[in-house]
Amino acid sequence: MTKEGLGKVLEDLAKDFDYILCDSPAGIEAGAQMALYFADEAIVVTNLEVSSIRDSDRILGILQSKSRHAEQGSSIPEHLLLTRYNPERVDMGEMLSVDDVKEILAIDLIGVIPESKAVLSASNAGQPVIMDEQSDAGQAYIDAVERLLGEKVDFRFLTAKKKGLLNRIFGS
Repeated sequence: MTKEGLGKVLEDLAKDFDYILCDSPAGIEAGAQMALYFADEAIVVTNLEVSSIRDSDRILGILQSKSRHAEQGSSIPEHLLLTRYNPERVDMGEMLSVDDVKEILAIDLIGVIPESKAVLSASNAGQPVIMDEQSDAGQAYIDAVERLLGEKVDFRFLTAKKKGLLNRIFGS
């Protein structure tokens, strides 16, 4: 696919759709750069590992300097979606906190998706985890979509669940 070809495909799709989501490859490969070139809005998806955050910061720099909007002297709304969040690991200092990442990347946070076995199950079933409204991850994706659409939704799943007495004794 060429940049011109992708531009034509997006132009044709825009005639029939209000939203077109381009899921680009991670990192700064040609495919990611091509997708971000045409972005009118960006959702930067990252986990809380330093290397992933570093890549996200580079992608933000490319959005701000090499996108179609940047060439025209304008900018686009940028949103942050954090995945594989584990509050227990944050509490133990094994993972950066949400506040750390927000400070580093300095963009709007639209969602925090908890680490969940439901994501793997949904992937294996070939179904988006957002369809599993009973799972924490599915609920967190729904919350993120609502925030993206302008709704005010409180963040959930950011703190570790308190363990009851029997769980603390028996470690389950």
